[in-house]
Amino acid sequence: MAADLDVQNYYLTLEPNIERGFIKGTVVISFTTSSDQSSVIFNSGQLQVHQVQGESVASFQTSNSKLTIELSNSDSTEHIVKIDYSGAPTKGLLFNKSLGQAYTVYFTSHWMICHQNPEDKATIRMDVLISEDKQCIASGELITKKKVGRKSLYQWKQDYETPAYTYGFVVGNFKKHEMKYHSIAINNYSSSHSLTELAKIFRETPKIISFFEEKSGIPYNQKSYNQILIGYHYQEKSGVSILKETYGNHVLKDSMETNLISHELAHQWWGNRITCKNWNHFWLNEAVATFMSAAYNEYRFGREKYQSDINAYFKVYESVKNRKNDKPLVFDNWINPSKDDRNIVYFKGAYVLHLLRQEMGELAFWEGIKNYSKYYFDKHVTTVDFQNMMEESAQKELSKFFN
Repeated sequence: MAADLDVQNYYLTLEPNIERGFIKGTVVISFTTSSDQSSVIFNSGQLQVHQVQGESVASFQTSNSKLTIELSNSDSTEHIVKIDYSGAPTKGLLFNKSLGQAYTVYFTSHWMICHQNPEDKATIRMDVLISEDKQCIASGELITKKKVGRKSLYQWKQDYETPAYTYGFVVGNFKKHEMKYHSIAINNYSSSHSLTELAKIFRETPKIISFFEEKSGIPYNQKSYNQILIGYHYQEKSGVSILKETYGNHVLKDSMETNLISHELAHQWWGNRITCKNWNHFWLNEAVATFMSAAYNEYRFGREKYQSDINAYFKVYESVKNRKNDKPLVFDNWINPSKDDRNIVYFKGAYVLHLLRQEMGELAFWEGIKNYSKYYFDKHVTTVDFQNMMEESAQKELSKFFN
């Protein structure tokens, strides 16, 4: 049923109220189904659904964080539904009343009705209505900003397909530092750092983009990239990365501390565009980004820095093993993962990629990464897909290694 659901586009109109920790929204979802499908299921978090409209809507109901829409008898496989909803999210969208800030992190369905399967990629248009004294940075490119009464309407649009977990926005009052990489505008934001500090914190970003373009064989293909120091989370979104507010101070103290900037930036290729088919293969998102941050450090600061990163990854993995919590990188399921499960996916995974590099040799390994990246760009992947591409470059079987 839901497996046959393929979303093409979301058109979201959202009004967050920071004072009340409340949102009201409307999302228009364009999607296809199989011809004999009688219903579809979207993820709805704790949101209250007020109305679902559309030619093919017979009825709807919400239960257990899911919105089920019964489809009317029709042979049509193409559908458009309009959903009105509201809510006071307790996760997914975090409000900081004292600082007048809000930002999204991880759980998209808690602030927007969506299909959160990572395999289902779609484009998105996001219109966010906020107080006129605030800024809004979101996924995609800013189309326009206009005044609506005493508010500002920011209209963002993302023309390439990514999974729903990569959508998001940030609202607040920020200082903005601008830099360029070729024709790409790199915008860096913070409410607590000066423009001089922002320039120092993010000075490596153009070089990191260049490095990942070279290793993937694919140019960064948005006109802008935005980095925001806010709150206490890290997450990549399409064309945007959120970095913990205090992280900036670590970079100011240690100019070689670039791992989190490069990790989130790596996701603009590995994760957002080359996406695990399901969460069982999540290591293909996170381990690759973690490993690539070490690879950048090697390119930029030398082999010793790379080895130090790899040793740190191994140490985390070793402590998981010592607690007898080791598991294969491909999970049987990814429901309520523990901290050690996450450590496996990030750090064991990155360490395994380091071992694979040793196994294959320099030329074959990087050729494999490039071929894999180009072949699966804008597609979804499993571990077998990755293995096959690396074997092709190694010109030998790697099943023993992968087993």
